[in-house]
Amino acid sequence: MSEQPGSIVEAFGALLPDLAPDEVPMLLAILERIAGTKYRSWAQEAADDVERAGLLACAEREDEIAVFIESLEDDAAARAAQLRERLPDLEERYDSVMSGLDRTEQLRVQAEGELGGADYMRQFAAATEGAVAARFESLACCEEANSKFLSALIAG
Repeated sequence: MSEQPGSIVEAFGALLPDLAPDEVPMLLAILERIAGTKYRSWAQEAADDVERAGLLACAEREDEIAVFIESLEDDAAARAAQLRERLPDLEERYDSVMSGLDRTEQLRVQAEGELGGADYMRQFAAATEGAVAARFESLACCEEANSKFLSALIAG
């Protein structure tokens, strides 16, 4: 990657044309796990216990999303491994979005990325039905909750 992407959605949206439609949810699951790791890192640097607990709750929501998407796959671990093999720079792409940004700007970028994740969850909900669609809709709300928490941190 030669140029720093301006957003998480931009960094990973560029990969979508090369994926089959049924691979997109698994890519999102991988990205949710990467984001969860970032939240845990921020939690280690938290200013106080409330901030730390909030960031860890965000990480848990990211894991919850990944676990649900993976539960829809017959062999999620193998599918994820295949995607990671084809797209070995996922962590690097994520880091490139955050590179050179102070913590507040990183939180802003992540908050925007969470809203992009909510959009994808709603697209997945629209493409499914019944309990699966309802669960994707509830996971969109998890993404929005993360965005709201980060926005509150930024606002002080």
